[in-house]
Amino acid sequence: MKKNAALLALVVVLISACATMSYQSVLPGVNSLGALQVNADTGWNLAPAYATPRATADSQTWTKDGLLLDRLILIPAVKDGEALFVSDDPAAALPPFRANMLPNEIEEMTESTIVKLFGEGEAAVSTEKLRPWGFAEHRGVMFDISVTVTESPDYRGMVGAFIVEEKLYMIVFLAATPHYYDKHVANAEALIKGAQIRVPTVPSAGG
Repeated sequence: MKKNAALLALVVVLISACATMSYQSVLPGVNSLGALQVNADTGWNLAPAYATPRATADSQTWTKDGLLLDRLILIPAVKDGEALFVSDDPAAALPPFRANMLPNEIEEMTESTIVKLFGEGEAAVSTEKLRPWGFAEHRGVMFDISVTVTESPDYRGMVGAFIVEEKLYMIVFLAATPHYYDKHVANAEALIKGAQIRVPTVPSAGG
């Protein structure tokens, strides 16, 4: 009996471990990532940490059809001097965010970062249509992005970014073109445009 109980306990532990490593469905509606809030439609899945080793601890990557086909990267509260992603190669240092960056500098930083993530010499990245956008009461920018990768599908997407209290909030959508980009771009664009910072609840005087 003790042997069977120990075996059962081991199976439960293994099943639990597998569950924590698997993709998880993102609930439709308002989702919060720190102070960042987005309104998700149906069908998004949260990628496990092992599938996105370059992601920072505070960010999340969502996908609908698989990371090689589409991804939505939510990057909250990047501090001055920090990069958008994690780099384990000192020779390929990622460009840092600066709180006083102008819109075109945020665009250039993003472009340089994506090049390094795909591998310099392996990808050509271009951005265009830099435009202002209001994320609730905060002014920010949006721009389109295209990625041509050696021996891989080409990608298209868009980026939304804004700075609040000297911290950068960014959402990046990339999808294989043309099919998966066309399939998801409308939903991704709506999600990005609707991003905002959660307003802290102020306790009532009587509470």
